[in-house]
Amino acid sequence: MNIKSLKTITFVFLLINTIIACSKKEDDTNEQQNSTENRNPLIHIGETTNDRLTANEERFYTNKIPNKELTVTLNGNCNTLDSGILNDEIESLSKGGGGIIRIQKGSYCLRDIVLRSNIHLKIDPDVIIEPDLSGDVRNKNITIFVIGEDFYIENVAITNIDEDNKDKSTWFTANIPEGEYGGVKFIEFGNVKNFKLSGLFLTDNYSKFSNIVLNLPASLKTSEVSTKGIIKNIFMTNMHVGYGVIQMQTGKTILCKNISGEGGITMRVETGAAGTNMVNEKTVDDIVVRNVSIKNGDAAMNFSPHRVDQGRVDVEKVVAINATHAIQVAAGFLDNNKDGVDNLGTFDSKSYIGDITVTGGYGAQIKGKDYKYFSCEKRKELIEKCTNPDDESVTSSSIGVVRDNSSIGGGCDNGSEGGCYEIIIGTITKTNKDFVLEEFYTHPSNEIKGCPKIDKPTEGNCNM
Repeated sequence: MNIKSLKTITFVFLLINTIIACSKKEDDTNEQQNSTENRNPLIHIGETTNDRLTANEERFYTNKIPNKELTVTLNGNCNTLDSGILNDEIESLSKGGGGIIRIQKGSYCLRDIVLRSNIHLKIDPDVIIEPDLSGDVRNKNITIFVIGEDFYIENVAITNIDEDNKDKSTWFTANIPEGEYGGVKFIEFGNVKNFKLSGLFLTDNYSKFSNIVLNLPASLKTSEVSTKGIIKNIFMTNMHVGYGVIQMQTGKTILCKNISGEGGITMRVETGAAGTNMVNEKTVDDIVVRNVSIKNGDAAMNFSPHRVDQGRVDVEKVVAINATHAIQVAAGFLDNNKDGVDNLGTFDSKSYIGDITVTGGYGAQIKGKDYKYFSCEKRKELIEKCTNPDDESVTSSSIGVVRDNSSIGGGCDNGSEGGCYEIIIGTITKTNKDFVLEEFYTHPSNEIKGCPKIDKPTEGNCNM
């Protein structure tokens, strides 16, 4: 071998060593960056999964409603004839093959508006809808829009005029006023397929009911549930701590997108009512949630199965500001229905919640069952405090991010508490440290014990 060849081999060898060293240095740097990120006390990396439910709107709703439009003439100013007028127009147009009914500017009080197949209600942004509280409604429950309660319907929509516009100024408005009624639902879905609801700004009055409810129809058949639908571009405020924007007892292949609430729980995937727990048959599956937020409330998302082993829920982009928690994941349990199926209930282990951003602070609605996470001194203050207008919560500081008693790591025990299941929790980012607990997860073991018993003061003697 000549000297020139030897020099060439030596040069190549040194070059390879340099590349390997640089590569290793880069790897070390990446490892160090990842390690540093993992050590950030405000970031929880969580788990990742490639097996996700897709959020393409085409998968959930197809517009099959004829492009035939008419404008309904309503009286407005809470005229009690308006509900009958609108129902007659809906029935007539549906029998004629369907089409679009436009509701123009005005204030209307409505009740028991029954949507029928192939009907799209398009509502102007200057419309205000309230429940019709005429007659004796004391202790009675009121529903404004009824979708598939007594018979199957398909291809229906209630939207603002520009139905995909996220600008709140283009949405129509609804108000739930004070009144001596049992509760008000803005809309209830039953036995319906291929539906859309969008563009709604609603101001509640801490009434007892979530305003968008998906439940079994009057038949109580678990085979007759809401299927293939979109609920999006919704904002509601002044919500009762025990309720919120959406209550999903049933639903299969449903997309909920851009859903915001102030007060209560923005979206409850909580089953157990109206016969859903009589047999162990899924009433919830293939639920996709994108962009859900809560401010000054209890939580953005709640998972709670009653007796039934439910399907998959896939949630991404959760924002919570001054809420008790961002997420609640509850173990299954045997509820008070004595005739219910003898099963505890779970959600599918492929269910996912990720991209959670949480800002803690004062303004959360705290329920009595969560006082146990506060110090004895703070707990006394909460007990003696005046309740909020919902009569069930007090205003205080955020506790944590994820309240979990469903996982084994969270202290769930199938032998005693039961209903244990694991779902995938992705990245969590705290924007500050204003939380009662430093941990990302709130478990039953975080309870502060040994506090003296304190009696709640009588009405009028509470502290403001």
